[in-house]
Amino acid sequence: MAEDVPQMIEDVPHMTDDVPQMSEDVPQMTADVDATVAEDLGHDGAEGSHADEGFPGGPCDPSVLTSFAEHVAHAIWTGHERPELKLVSNRRKVTLIGRPVPEIEGLVAATGLSQLIGCSVVTSDPRLIFAFMERWHRETDTFHLLVGELTITLDNVSSLLHLPISGAFHSFEALSVDEAVFLLMELLEVSSEEARAETSAKNVHVVHLEAFHDLGHSGGYAWGAAALVHMYDQLDKASRTTTWQIGGYLTLLQCWIYEHFLSMHQFVIDDAYEETSPRASRWLMTKAHMKGITGASYRAHCDSLTITNVCWLPYSDHRGVRGFELISSFQGQLRWGPMVVTVRSERVLCQFGYIQSIPLSPVSASLSYDDIDEGWMHFSDHVIALGDLCVVPGQVSTDYMEWLFQISHPFMIPTQAGDQLRHAPAPDHEDYM
Repeated sequence: MAEDVPQMIEDVPHMTDDVPQMSEDVPQMTADVDATVAEDLGHDGAEGSHADEGFPGGPCDPSVLTSFAEHVAHAIWTGHERPELKLVSNRRKVTLIGRPVPEIEGLVAATGLSQLIGCSVVTSDPRLIFAFMERWHRETDTFHLLVGELTITLDNVSSLLHLPISGAFHSFEALSVDEAVFLLMELLEVSSEEARAETSAKNVHVVHLEAFHDLGHSGGYAWGAAALVHMYDQLDKASRTTTWQIGGYLTLLQCWIYEHFLSMHQFVIDDAYEETSPRASRWLMTKAHMKGITGASYRAHCDSLTITNVCWLPYSDHRGVRGFELISSFQGQLRWGPMVVTVRSERVLCQFGYIQSIPLSPVSASLSYDDIDEGWMHFSDHVIALGDLCVVPGQVSTDYMEWLFQISHPFMIPTQAGDQLRHAPAPDHEDYM
């Protein structure tokens, strides 16, 4: 069981200087769903209300999930179901592009991004994605489930997409329209009219093209970290009641669910898949193969998860191709330009093969971009301090589950009159076998 993660016996101090999500220069893809609902939810978080006393269904102790009054889970519990989110993705365009022509294939491969062409999901499963989005909490940067907290890690990105997770962060400044037009004309060799149409449509953050201004340097960026930054940022937005659409590279999220939660879907694996390819490319996800779970909804399925429903270490067969890298244990801040998120690996120790204990409360602090970059370049000073290896997958300390049920909102479906009370499961090791 421990073969999936190398033992790291050096005791490295915890890094507790965390920052909240900052994306001032990135457009917020949000809109009011229902002004009345938003107002009602705002009252629930007012001083002297749930902010101090806790919420029906949890959290009883709101000291960790401090913005729960604005969270979609609170809206669902109080009967204010949000309209279905719009998923914005360009994966069909990526599929249509296909492999690059031989003359430029080497240049594309040198960027470190060529693997994405072959592993982008064409058909997504929106309801499956929504079931996990509504369990994401930006204070902890994790999904809150009955079995504990889980998250998308740097190791997930490396194994699923084969993107480099080490390297530099990219710094860029906001562009004026004229600067964006010039950049498009220079790099893509399009006309001024085409460039202006693209910038006005806001289909892409043109500023990101700066990372390809010099293809000789493009391969030196931590593209895997960039993917994680954008995924966390979009999940943060999706968890808010006022969000109506979400973007980002949803292939990462969907295939992460597939790998860790095999009971959540009737998965079909491509017989032609070779283990040398990114793990995300092994799933067949055309409409002919997409068969959701039968019976209970995804939300109900998440409400009944047990420790044995989770594949905690899914990449054992892939380690010969994509080994575990120490940088995957980094905890602290990642950024891509002005967008900053926090990786809190200390909250998901079971995903590294170690027993999860009660983590420290998230600490917020403001770090400069230079400080963030410095911490990343010296990542070995900021990896998680590991404890005891799990005897069984998903093992937690004896006090962990009771704590989780105090600070979290473990169920999404409200209880009805006459329902049995739902309590934290006892951490009996025999239940894990």
